[in-house]
Amino acid sequence: MEQRKTDAEVALELMRMVLEQAGSRRLSPTRSLALYHLCKEAVAYSPEGKVTADYLEDQLRNLLQ
Repeated sequence: MEQRKTDAEVALELMRMVLEQAGSRRLSPTRSLALYHLCKEAVAYSPEGKVTADYLEDQLRNLLQ
């Protein structure tokens, strides 16, 4: 039986992938928390929703600057 992951688990995996791609860059605890919430928004993303792909990309770019 396949066990489905929760949105929070998927968001944490996405966050880990983003941080791996960012390389040696370290985020402050505040930015790490913001990244987690952004990843949760990305997991919940739907094309009809109020969060757009452009918004997610812009927010991620701002966090990693």
